[in-house]
Amino acid sequence: MRTPSLKALLAVFYGCGFLAGFNENLVNMALVSIMGDFAVDAVTAQWLVTGYMIAVTVVVTCMAYLYRRLTMRALFFAAAGLSIAGSLGGLVAPNFALLLVARLVQAVGTGVFIPLMMNVIVDRVPHENMGTYLAIGSAMITIGPATAPIVTGFMVSDLGWRSVFAVPLAAAVLLAVAGAFVVRGGREPVRGGFDAPSALLVASGVTLLSVGLSDVALHPAVGAAALAGAAFALGWFARRQVRLPRPLVSLEPVRQPAFWPAAVLVMITMMTYFSLSVMAPLYFEEAAGLAASTAGVLMVAPVLANATASVLSGRVLDRRGEWPVLPAGLGVATAGLLVTIGGALAGVVAAAPAGMFFGYLGTGMVLSPAQTAGLRRLPDELDAHGVTLMSMAVQLSACLGPALYIGVMSAAATGIAAAGTPAAQASAEGFAAAMAVAAAIALTGTALALAYARTLRKAA
Repeated sequence: MRTPSLKALLAVFYGCGFLAGFNENLVNMALVSIMGDFAVDAVTAQWLVTGYMIAVTVVVTCMAYLYRRLTMRALFFAAAGLSIAGSLGGLVAPNFALLLVARLVQAVGTGVFIPLMMNVIVDRVPHENMGTYLAIGSAMITIGPATAPIVTGFMVSDLGWRSVFAVPLAAAVLLAVAGAFVVRGGREPVRGGFDAPSALLVASGVTLLSVGLSDVALHPAVGAAALAGAAFALGWFARRQVRLPRPLVSLEPVRQPAFWPAAVLVMITMMTYFSLSVMAPLYFEEAAGLAASTAGVLMVAPVLANATASVLSGRVLDRRGEWPVLPAGLGVATAGLLVTIGGALAGVVAAAPAGMFFGYLGTGMVLSPAQTAGLRRLPDELDAHGVTLMSMAVQLSACLGPALYIGVMSAAATGIAAAGTPAAQASAEGFAAAMAVAAAIALTGTALALAYARTLRKAA
C-alpha cells in the first residue's frame, strides 16, 4: 500500500487540531440559552467549558504513554469515535447533567488530537522548519476556538443551542473518512505499564484548582480549601513522576533552561486568549445587550488577526529567532486588554472589540514561537514528553483562565449589583475587573518574555 505524503497526513491532523480547538469554545455562545433552559447559573454553566478542559488535560497528560503504547492509526480512530459519540450526546441531552457528560466524552476524544498532531510534526519535520509547521498547527488550534463563537452565534440565534453540536459531529465524521486513507505508519507500539494513580492525581488537582479559582472570590473559605487540595495533589503528582522508573510523563524537559520559561509563556498566552474567548460572549450579550449572532460577527476581525499573526510569527521565528517576537506579542496583548477595560467601563461598546483585536493579535504572535523555542531545544528522546508538557500547559491555562476570570467577574458583578447598580452596568464592571486581572498576568508574561528572548539571543 502506498505511503501517504506528509502534507496529506498533516492536513488531516491540522483539521483535527481545528476541531479540538473549536470544541473548546463550542458552547460559549450557547451558555446564556442553556442557563435559561436548564435553570442553572453562570458558575454552574461554565463547567461545560471548564469540565471539558479538565478532561482534555487528563488525556493530554496520558499522551506520552498512549503515543508509545498505541499506533497512530489506533489513537486517531479512538479519538474520532469518542468525538462523534460526545457530539451526538450533546445534540439530544435532556438535562444539564447529561449534557455535561456528553461534553466530557467529547473532550476525551478530541483531547488526543492536539498532542498527536504536535508529535507527528516534531517526529517528521526538520527542526529548522519546525517553527513554520508548528505555527500552522497553532493557527488551527487557536482559529478553532476563535471561530466557534462566530459560527455558533448564528446557530444559537436561528436554530437553538442544540444545533451547535451538529458542527463537530459532521466534522469528526469527515475527518474519520479522510483519516482512513492517510493515517498510516508511525512508530511501532512499545509495551509498558500505565500509572493510573498519576492520572487520578492530575484529574483531582486540576478539578480542585478550577473549583478553587471559581469560588475563591465568592466563597473564600471553600476556594482556599480547594486551592490547598489542588496544590497537594499536583505536588504529589510531580513527586511521583520524579520517583517512578517509568513515569506517566517525564518532568526531565522542565529541567532544561530553554524549556520551562517557554511553557510558562504558553500558559500565560493561552490564559489571556481563553479569557477573551469565554468572557467576550458574556460581555456582549449580558452587558451590551447584543444578540448572539451580532456578538459572533464582532469576533471575525480578532480571529483573522490571531490566525495571521500565528503563521507569520512562526516564519519570523525560523528566520530571526525569538527576539523580538515574544515580548512584542505579549506587549500588544496587554495593551489590547487595557483598551478593552477602558471600553467596558466607559460604556463604549466599539472599544471592547477593538481591544480584543489586539489581544488576539498579540497572543497569536506568541503561542507557536514559545512552543517551538522550548521543543526544538530538547533531545530527541524527550520529544514526546516535551509535547505532552506543552500540551498540558495549553490545557491547564484553558482550565485556569475561564475559572479564574468568570469567578472574578461573578464576584465583582454580584457586589456591584447589590449596591443598586443596573444589571447591565454591573455586568460590564465585573467584566472589566476580570480583564484587569488578565492584564496584570499578561504584563508579567511580557517581562518574562523579554528576559527569555534576550537570553536565547545571547546564547545564539
